[in-house]
Amino acid sequence: MTSLKQVTSDGWDKTAETLAKFILKPTIGFSTYFAIDALNLSISKEENEKPMTILDVACGTGPLSLFGTEVYKNSKFIATDFSPKMIEVLDRLIKENNIKNIETHVMDGQNLSIENDSIDYTFSIFGLIFFPDLTKGMKEMYRVLKPNNKSRVAIASWCKDSFLVQIFQETIDQLLTEQNGKPTTFYQRALSLSNEFEFKTHLESVGFIDVSITKVEHPMEINEIVDLIPMFKTNPTYIDCIDQLNTEELKLKFDQLFIEIAKSKNPTRSLENNKLQLRSFSFIGIGTK
Repeated sequence: MTSLKQVTSDGWDKTAETLAKFILKPTIGFSTYFAIDALNLSISKEENEKPMTILDVACGTGPLSLFGTEVYKNSKFIATDFSPKMIEVLDRLIKENNIKNIETHVMDGQNLSIENDSIDYTFSIFGLIFFPDLTKGMKEMYRVLKPNNKSRVAIASWCKDSFLVQIFQETIDQLLTEQNGKPTTFYQRALSLSNEFEFKTHLESVGFIDVSITKVEHPMEINEIVDLIPMFKTNPTYIDCIDQLNTEELKLKFDQLFIEIAKSKNPTRSLENNKLQLRSFSFIGIGTK
C-alpha cells in the first residue's frame, strides 16, 4: 500500500495553483460558500464589528480568511497551512487584493505554534478532515481558544452523498474490485468526519461543549463533466486513487470510468447560467470552549 499524498505537504503543494484557479477564488468560490456557513453558524452578527482574533487552520488558499476580512473588518485573521505552496498562493491573493488583516504561517495544524487561550474563533474548512490524527488537530484548536465560554470552533467535512466523493468512491472501488478479484473499498480521508454522530463525539471528546452538527448544501458549478479531470489531476485525492492501482491498464481506465459514472448521475443544468450543478453537502461541526 502506497503512502497517501493527502496527508503530506508536498501532496497539497502540487494542487495549490489549481485550487486557486478553479475552486478557491479571492471573492466567492465554491469552498467559500461553505466557509460563509461556518462563519455565520459560529459568530453572531452582533460581534461583526468587534476586534477578534480568528484562526484559519489548514486554510489552503484561504477562502475563509479572504471572505472573512470583508465582513469582520476589525478582526485579525491568522491563516495557517502545512503546505508552503498554499501559503505562497494565499500571500499572492492577499497582496493582489490589498488585504491588511491576514497574517499567514506555514504550520502543521496538529502542532500549532500559537499561544494557549489566545484565539476567539478557530476554523478549518475541509482541512482538518485530512489530518492523520483528527483528535490531535481538534485538541490544538481547543487549546488555543480563549476559555470564556464564548470562543468557538467550526470545522467543515464532506458528506457521503456529495457528488464528487460519490464519483471518486464508485470509480476506485470498481477498479480495485477488478484488480483484486473481490469487492474492495478504498477509504477516502475526505470522508473522515462524514458520520454525524462520530463527528459530534470527536468534538466532545477533546472538551468542546454545546456541540452541534449542521448539514449544508451548495452546488459545484462546471461547464461539462469532462472539466473535472483537469481540475483534479494534481489533487492528492485523485493521485492517491491512481496509486492504489497496480497496472497501467487500470490506471488508464480511471479517467474514462470516472467520467462515465459522473455522467450516469445526470446532474442538472442551471436555467440561470447553463452550468452543471453538482450537488455538494457538508457537515459543519460547531463547538464552544
